Amino acid sequence: MNTINTGSANLAFSNNNALNTNNISWLLSSQQSNAVEKTKEKEKAKKKLAQFLDQSVDNIKRFKGLMSYINNSDDQDIDKIFKDNSYQIYQILLSTFSTYELGTYKAGKHHYAEKEVYKVNELLKRVLIHLEGFVKKGWQVKSIVNILEKMLGVENIHTIRLASFSTLLFFLEVMEKPDRHKLELFSSIIDYQPFTPDYTYRIQFARRVFSGHESKRFIVIQATEPPSRDDSCRLFEQMFMHISSRLNNFSFWFELLKTHYLTVLYPSICKKLGVLPANDNTGFGSHCPHELQVIIINYICTWITSNPSIREFLLNNQPAPTPAPNTAQQQQPTTNGTITLSISNEQLASASASTTAASASTSPNNNNNNNTNTTNVTSQLTTSTPGVGRVAILLEIFKQSCKLPLKYVDIIKKSILTFQNLFFSPNAYEMESLCGEEYFSFQKFILNELMNVFETDAVGYEKERDTIGLMVIGVFKNLIDQYPSLRGQTREILLNATLQATTTLLRRSNPNKSVSSTLEQAMLSTTLFAWIKSKELSPEMWSRFNQHFEELYFRVEVIKQIKAKLLQITCILRDTIYPLSEKKLIKIDKDKKNAEKGGAPKSPDTLDPLPEIHIENALVQIGWDKDSLLTTWYNLLAMLNNLNQIKDPLIHELATDILIDIIDIVLAAEEIVEFQTTQKSSWKPLSLFNLFGKRLFETHDLDAKFTKSKVLAMSGLCRLVCRHHLQYPNDILAAFYHYIGLNLNGPVTPGTTDLGCTAILHSSPIFSLATPGSNILVTSYLQKIRAIFTALRQDQVNNAPPTDVRKKSLIIISSLIFYPNHFPVLILPGFKDASNKQLSKDLTMKELKRELVDILTMALKVEKLTENRLVCLWTLSTMIMEEFSNSTDFQQELVDEMLETLLQFTLHQEASISKTALDAIATISLIFNRLTKSVINTIIVSLCRSIHKGYQEIDIGSTTISETIVANHFYCLLDWVCLDNSIFDDPSYNEFRMVLFSAIELGLGQRGEMWSTTFEGSRLEDSRDHLKQISKSLTKKQVASISKSGSGSIKGKVEIDDDTLETFGVVAKPNPIRESAETLLSHCLNFVHNFPSKHGPEIITSMIDEYDDNPAGLADEEMPLFSVFNENALISVVEVPKPGAPDQGTVARLFIRDATGKYVWSIDHQYDPLASLSSTDDSLPKSLLSHYIDQKSTPIFVDNLSYQYENQMQPKPVEPAVVDDKLKNLLCTLSSSYPELLPSNGGTLDQPLSNLKPTLVQEFQRIQEEVATFVQQEKSYHSENYSKPVALSWDGAPPSKIPSVISQSRRLLMSYLGFLNISNAPYFKQLESSQKLGRALQQLDITPSREILKIGLIYAAEGQDDQRDVLHNNTNSSIFSEFVDGLGWPVDLQTHQGYLGGLDRKKTTGVTAPYFANTTVETIFHNISGMPTNKADLQQIHKKRHVGNDIVNIIWSEHIRDYSPTTITSQFNDAHIVIYPLPNGLFRVQIYRKESKVPLFGPLIHGMTVNKKLLSTLVRQTAINAYRYIRNSTPNYTRPYALRKLRIKEIVDRYNSDRNYVDFVHSVVSGYTPLAPPTSSTQSVSTSNENNPNNFAQKLTNPVIERESNQIRSNQAKERTSPNKIYKSTAPAKKPCFSYLFDI
Repeated sequence: MNTINTGSANLAFSNNNALNTNNISWLLSSQQSNAVEKTKEKEKAKKKLAQFLDQSVDNIKRFKGLMSYINNSDDQDIDKIFKDNSYQIYQILLSTFSTYELGTYKAGKHHYAEKEVYKVNELLKRVLIHLEGFVKKGWQVKSIVNILEKMLGVENIHTIRLASFSTLLFFLEVMEKPDRHKLELFSSIIDYQPFTPDYTYRIQFARRVFSGHESKRFIVIQATEPPSRDDSCRLFEQMFMHISSRLNNFSFWFELLKTHYLTVLYPSICKKLGVLPANDNTGFGSHCPHELQVIIINYICTWITSNPSIREFLLNNQPAPTPAPNTAQQQQPTTNGTITLSISNEQLASASASTTAASASTSPNNNNNNNTNTTNVTSQLTTSTPGVGRVAILLEIFKQSCKLPLKYVDIIKKSILTFQNLFFSPNAYEMESLCGEEYFSFQKFILNELMNVFETDAVGYEKERDTIGLMVIGVFKNLIDQYPSLRGQTREILLNATLQATTTLLRRSNPNKSVSSTLEQAMLSTTLFAWIKSKELSPEMWSRFNQHFEELYFRVEVIKQIKAKLLQITCILRDTIYPLSEKKLIKIDKDKKNAEKGGAPKSPDTLDPLPEIHIENALVQIGWDKDSLLTTWYNLLAMLNNLNQIKDPLIHELATDILIDIIDIVLAAEEIVEFQTTQKSSWKPLSLFNLFGKRLFETHDLDAKFTKSKVLAMSGLCRLVCRHHLQYPNDILAAFYHYIGLNLNGPVTPGTTDLGCTAILHSSPIFSLATPGSNILVTSYLQKIRAIFTALRQDQVNNAPPTDVRKKSLIIISSLIFYPNHFPVLILPGFKDASNKQLSKDLTMKELKRELVDILTMALKVEKLTENRLVCLWTLSTMIMEEFSNSTDFQQELVDEMLETLLQFTLHQEASISKTALDAIATISLIFNRLTKSVINTIIVSLCRSIHKGYQEIDIGSTTISETIVANHFYCLLDWVCLDNSIFDDPSYNEFRMVLFSAIELGLGQRGEMWSTTFEGSRLEDSRDHLKQISKSLTKKQVASISKSGSGSIKGKVEIDDDTLETFGVVAKPNPIRESAETLLSHCLNFVHNFPSKHGPEIITSMIDEYDDNPAGLADEEMPLFSVFNENALISVVEVPKPGAPDQGTVARLFIRDATGKYVWSIDHQYDPLASLSSTDDSLPKSLLSHYIDQKSTPIFVDNLSYQYENQMQPKPVEPAVVDDKLKNLLCTLSSSYPELLPSNGGTLDQPLSNLKPTLVQEFQRIQEEVATFVQQEKSYHSENYSKPVALSWDGAPPSKIPSVISQSRRLLMSYLGFLNISNAPYFKQLESSQKLGRALQQLDITPSREILKIGLIYAAEGQDDQRDVLHNNTNSSIFSEFVDGLGWPVDLQTHQGYLGGLDRKKTTGVTAPYFANTTVETIFHNISGMPTNKADLQQIHKKRHVGNDIVNIIWSEHIRDYSPTTITSQFNDAHIVIYPLPNGLFRVQIYRKESKVPLFGPLIHGMTVNKKLLSTLVRQTAINAYRYIRNSTPNYTRPYALRKLRIKEIVDRYNSDRNYVDFVHSVVSGYTPLAPPTSSTQSVSTSNENNPNNFAQKLTNPVIERESNQIRSNQAKERTSPNKIYKSTAPAKKPCFSYLFDI
């Protein structure tokens, strides 16, 4: 049993369809006992039967006996008894019924009487069943009708009426041809009045409910209340239960049901079918009562689903036959057990007649209100249900089922599922044959009626509504899945139905104003998918589609779903129009992984990656071809044709965003698609501007409330136009310029986004791309940019534009700085609107310069973002260089203003700003020869004064200036002073020289007054001596200040050197100021007038070792002596045969290694100055040494050249010694601060020696004893050699030639230089010669003394955007060759002695390479187009291993698309500088960098356009700066000077010898070296490092070290893998390069 919730009662109904026979046990509900009990009571039943047959017993007892027998017997026995005793049985029935009819039951026995009457009713059913043949012939018919009428009266209790109605149904079926009276009784049983309150109009009924005519007589058991809904529903369901049990007679019952009940419940369809007259206004016109509708649809669905014959019967669409009198067509069973779905004409006529009569016999009340009700319910009595046969009734029932309240959700779902399977089964042809031509109308009707569930009142039933709604959507989805197999008409019906359902659910007029997001999304997604899958071609269909959706554009979710589907289709189309090869896909995936590891290089124009769009498998599996895909995409885009008619700003913004997202997807695809694909004749890109341009332009005319949409439209248009591609036609550009101009010059509505700022944000490349005609917008952009920074200056926080806008503004400014001098006569027109109103003024090129400088200066002052300020600084420096390169309209005033601005920021408290300002100023030095002396002097003097100012700030404890900022000033000066020697020669720079060396003194810790601004001696000659004096500070120990306050006796500061601090465990902090000052001074001393050397700029330090040019016979005795001078310079002296004349004796070779490099002299005695000068090589650099040469004095040979030192300083008078208590104060301070140093007797350190610790006393005594022993040895030698008697002969004779002795030349040189003077002992320390020392010196020698850089140089020709194509280049354009020539000069890789950057001398990486060097930096360029191409190697590994590992790459691109920084796959390319030649003669620059790793660098800024004159210079310096910035950001990086100095200190600390100075002197004077290390047994004489196996490394190391040394020297050292890894060239050099200024 199933239970149906009817709202007022629970109705029980059976759907058992298997009992289609006369199963009496099932029909009689009183027989509920089981079989076992019946068997036990069978004997008892026989006794009861006897009681019944005994006529002497009263009728009541006989009735009970009969009923007891029936309940305990089987059907066959009962049937026999009934036929044998029919009269008696019926008489007992009448007698018993009369007893209860007359009310003879006792008071209070109502319940008992009810049961007895119920038994009477069951007995009557038995009579109808077992005596069916008698009854058909008229036996007791009137009596039976009389009994039924009495029990069916509305006044009776419901249970009596329910049982009697069941009996009546049996009776009608037995009669087969019920007459009018019986049919009227049948049709008047159910009371409809309880349902009428649900209707808003008055309902008329054709007949009244059956009632007794005489009071009491027809009332068996009177009810206390009138019939309820529940009573009516139970009666109504009883009828359907009976039909379900008698489905073999379904046609009979359906006709009775249709004629007598459906005419009341569905009058409209009945009138259409002719069952009711057209003017009949009775019945439930609008809808069937819901409780009855539930019963009907439940049983109908069950019958249709389970019985094919009934399904065919109900689907009949033939009109009902007209009744013909006097004809009879009986129902005949078929041979296979099914029924013939027909009914006799007589029955039809009877039913029609009774219906007509019933219509005529209405009550007086109904007659009076007939006309009124006709008018009120006319609209409710019409129907759109199709069909002309029984199927029409079926469809009407379904229609009203879809309108049921949502509390009947299960029944609604059942009806939907049933009719879906019925009318949309895969076997469509069979259904079409059953339903006829209207089959497709039925399909359309069903799908349309499904939409009623969306408009049903859902208050309190929201969850049920979602459930049923999703089921309806599931119906659509199921049909969509079958779409390819559907008939054409069904497809169209489905598409329209989904569209109509979407509109019904989401339209404003829907009574349910709120729709759940789940239901909304599902409906929209299903509809859109259906139309996409359809690949519909009909313009009319798509027009209808657009109209329906435009009605829904007030809903946000509608736009979101359109966006989701449209973007997915766009992605599918993208993959079709812009296909990528498998190789390209692999590369993209690899680039993503590399980006995740180290960050991808980005430029300011780099857009964020597009969000990943998930494409539904269902969309992909549709099976697209290019044409159908394009057509569908275009049709979907047409949904936004009327975009600008949307009234809601938010909706309009979302819709506009769809177009922008599509633009982004397609543009991104165009950027990565292989160029070869675009060159195919069949390839055609999407014309984005034609598709979206008009809609985006039209947004400008919208109200201010659509500002966000305008912003999106602006961004989309800018992305379309301002990109590197083939330019649009002039008419499109003109419209774009007008659009941009209006927004740049338009007013800004308070509280809205500034459209001018949006234009700047997305169109920054407009001038750097040299877009035709874009100059018309220059004035508008400048006016807007000035307004932006003016607002920032006025601190208008609310109106201040975003940071990105300000950054893009500066990029636009930087793209214009070369315009004035490149187009000197051009006049930039102001912008005019449509009414010819001038919105911005005209500008000449001179005025443009002024405007650019003013904006940059203002931005630099008011900008809050550090990076933007850096851009300003770099741009100003580049503009200064450009102005000096211009020879037509030089503006000194403008240059002075820009210089003043730059110099103001050199001491900025923010380190990055200060460094950038200094680097920008250093960059200006690249055009030193073009600068005026006044400008040079202004710059370098200002830098020196800034050092003084910064040092004073640090000295007073200010925290605004760091030591690093001051140190960077020295490095900036280094770039200036090493460029041109005139700074030290020209009297115009006297002031600079004063403040320069004063600043150096200050940086070195000297506080003399000589170089103060008040010092009068400013002559160049005076500076020479002082230059020597301050150079001594390089060899002095660094001191630290210790101050003590409090009650101590010592006040102020006490200076303690580093050694003293280390003694007490205090490590001195690095001093960047001193380090930078030392670096500057060392370069001045070594390279001014000394660069480049005679060997070229690639060699600045000597490559000779101690054992070069040494014969084998001297190896063991001539072991070099190593010493350190003041712990800063490593000194060694060796003796070698005279070069070119070994038989003429030996020369002394002096080696000095310091932080700037290694320097070597070969020194010999000379007595004929003319002979020596005649052999002088005039090509050697002598400009600096000329200050010290005097031909009249005795010369000294340096590098085989004779030089004479000249002292032009006047000797100073000897001043009396001043008593200095500093030592005493120091010892007192140490005694009080460090008591652990005091002797055990409690004395202090300043007391006499006897009070010191015993160990110190013993040490001093030991030294005194050694000195005494040495003196005694000298006396003994003198007495032995000079105390002999004098010869008797006084004849004078010239002394004979003294034979050469070991180390004679070396000893003499060291003696002449004062190395053997005992007074210089404190300055020298001895080093232990060992194998480890040899390795350490070898490492020091290959440590570079200047920065070494390797930079990639890539050429990309037109059409090349793939790594393989680029690496296969072995030719280039002429303009690229000119550009490369400007980067440096070509060097022969086979003979090049400088830095090679990993390039091979064997020509595998080319014959030549671009190279650049100065005193501070050495750069080699890996020009891959100059390297040979190995055709057998597709990857060109020998090229890629260079540019793939280069930190910085320069790319020259002549392609029509932007170069991608991931073209060369690498994780190590941190910065890219891309150059594009422009048609206007300028060159566009793009900068890509890994922002998390690489700071902003210059002088070139992304988006800048540069002229040809400065291009190479600026590109080279930008690459060098990028390399430097990356290095400086690397942890533990150390500059070359500091690194060499650190390694010297490590050597001194590690290899310091315990030998005293006396042993050192003795070893030199003795002519041999004690403790010489073992050497090889065989040696050969060689004059070069390349072929000499007996080099210095071999002398000091074992065979393993020998191999390592030879490998390093022959291969130029291995490539450096970290910033501090060092390099040494191995090219041979027989002569040292430079002199070393050395003063003792």
